[in-house]
Amino acid sequence: MLLFGQFRFDSERLVLYCGQQEIALRPKVAQLLAYFVARPNELVKREVVLKDLWQHGEFREAALNQSITELRQALGDSAKHPLFIKTLPQQGYMWICDVKVAPCLRKRNRILIGIALGVAVSLGSMVYLYNNSPFAHSQLQAQPQLIIHSMQNHTGVQANAWWGYALEGVLRSRLQQDYQLLPKSRTPDYIDSVTKEAPQQFYLSLKPLQQRFLLQAELAGRSTEVIVEQLDDNFSDIATQLIASLTDSSGFVADQPLAVNGLSDYYRGVQALTEHGPQLAEQYFEAALIQTPEHVPSRLELAKIAWLQGDIPKAKAHFSLIELSPTSLALRARYYLYLGTFEKALGEFDNAKHSAQLALRAAQKSQQIELIASAYQLIADAAWSTTQWQDYTHAMSAAYALIGSRSFAYSEAQRSFYLANPPAAGPQQKNTLNLAQSKEVLEVATRYYRQTERQIDLARSLFAYGQNYLVPVSESEDSLLEALEIASSSGDKYFKVQVLTYLGFYYIQLHRGDEALSYLNQVDIDDAFIPAIEQLSVLKAMAYMDIGLTTNNHEPLQEAHRRLTQLLANEKTSAMTHANAQLLLAWVALKQGDVDNAESLTQSAFQAYKLSGLDDAIVYAKYTQMYIYLLRNKPDQALDLIDFEQDKEAHLMLFYASVAAHMAKNDVVLMRSKRMLGELQNSQMLLEQLGLLTQQPQKSVELITELLDAPYSVYCQSKWILE
Repeated sequence: MLLFGQFRFDSERLVLYCGQQEIALRPKVAQLLAYFVARPNELVKREVVLKDLWQHGEFREAALNQSITELRQALGDSAKHPLFIKTLPQQGYMWICDVKVAPCLRKRNRILIGIALGVAVSLGSMVYLYNNSPFAHSQLQAQPQLIIHSMQNHTGVQANAWWGYALEGVLRSRLQQDYQLLPKSRTPDYIDSVTKEAPQQFYLSLKPLQQRFLLQAELAGRSTEVIVEQLDDNFSDIATQLIASLTDSSGFVADQPLAVNGLSDYYRGVQALTEHGPQLAEQYFEAALIQTPEHVPSRLELAKIAWLQGDIPKAKAHFSLIELSPTSLALRARYYLYLGTFEKALGEFDNAKHSAQLALRAAQKSQQIELIASAYQLIADAAWSTTQWQDYTHAMSAAYALIGSRSFAYSEAQRSFYLANPPAAGPQQKNTLNLAQSKEVLEVATRYYRQTERQIDLARSLFAYGQNYLVPVSESEDSLLEALEIASSSGDKYFKVQVLTYLGFYYIQLHRGDEALSYLNQVDIDDAFIPAIEQLSVLKAMAYMDIGLTTNNHEPLQEAHRRLTQLLANEKTSAMTHANAQLLLAWVALKQGDVDNAESLTQSAFQAYKLSGLDDAIVYAKYTQMYIYLLRNKPDQALDLIDFEQDKEAHLMLFYASVAAHMAKNDVVLMRSKRMLGELQNSQMLLEQLGLLTQQPQKSVELITELLDAPYSVYCQSKWILE
């Protein structure tokens, strides 16, 4: 046992004590403490610590910073006035507190201090291998799958539904050891399913019975009924009765009911959050905290609600007040998921990925599929935003292995509108989104949520459905507008911003720039949400560009030019947005007749896309360069850019290749490119333009600009079904 200050540290078990109280430390933080106390008063360089404790991982620097911060917090230490860990700028750290060995254990601890580093490194390697195994959830495979359906409330009083949420919460907590609990979001997939692959299903319904209530429950062909005298905190006992009646868990030992005041308010908040949104839910969680200030679930929901409503300082305050040491693994996973999602919204992608890894670790230990899949999805989100395609593909593949197409229907919908149209932001062949499968999943989900009270789930399904390019415009527009209506009334300002922003993009694609601006101008969001602000800036510039291109109005084009130039001048603009702004500015230059500037900007965008592995976006830069070569009467150089295998679904690539082949009198390439173009949907107008051009005896810049769609005619690339 090692002694320093008021602390005792068991270097064998890596446990820290202050007096008789154990202080909870993450394994990596405990390893870091063991590392320091083994080297008192020695300069420990950062690169050495990273080499010894973080041999793997892309975000080792951030992980070390986070661990140092957590260790200081546990010790009550200060970076400015240190008692234990002193920071030596540009050098590293030094443990400055004397370390003593408890007398009765002096000999034993001499050995332990020597091997503390070895233990720390071994543990670190084990954690890394566990977290990075492709199928860390394999231990779940032997467990039967189970979906616990939301309780059907037949009492006639919607306010009674909170009790069902509470009962379901206890059931999920107690059955997770014996079943693979599938996410509630998958309920629509199996609501009418009778296939062999369908999981077991737990049904609950509550009916009035002579001033009391009758709870009916069914699981795997077994059913039972329980008389409930009143709807209060008895849901824990009721859950025990149901499990005893409906399962074979004869050795089941019920958890002790939680002695927490305000649980009814908490579950009323959960109901309100699911059915109406954060605005109504907030007051219930606040009421629960008044009764029990240390109730972590209520505090966690309030942290999430705060940032969804745009109150960043309040959100950070709630997160900082949460003490994780006494909480369950599942709750820890939720904490890091909420925190990571918040960090992602702020543009702190490295922190978000770190939080997602911590969430994954806790979720895997808790063996809850929904939490594991959500952690992988958050890792994928962070990887997408930082163009780390290998990490993205790995994480989404893991999520898909856990919950199938459901993992893509929602997560990928938030990114899908970048894939088919500029500004592009996706790697070709690296996106596993199946639009047809997603459309089917979302149709079922939307029908199901319309029959329930879960308005927020309905809004998110409508939003994802409206973004699917296989949905006809006549349906997608109504779907998006309905999602906006629900989001506006829910108090979820961040979700409302997402819908408004997408509607702006949506109407740009429909050649309705004025309508796009009307929605984009409604966006009201704190500047701290950097990715959303950046996205908004690009789309407003695109809307002005669209108006200028379609009306030949000089002023909107100038406004688009001004906004895009501002983005390029801003040092905080992300590399991805910087490249998109260059390409969009090139299109404005082409419209204004400045071909030299357009070519320079196009080449810069091309190099940036190539460096980031954005193969889809490279296509836009390539066909823009092809158009420039056509303007300069250099058809052979234009043909050098075409790759018929890689570009077989790019309308303008094939179109410009056909024009270049005609100009170069290359009949073989002309026949091939024209045939491939004709096989694509929405290509008839381009083929008509090609026919008009081939009838002209001479080819000039004026003729090309007059007859041919320019590269800024992004609508030619649209994959929407315009019905």
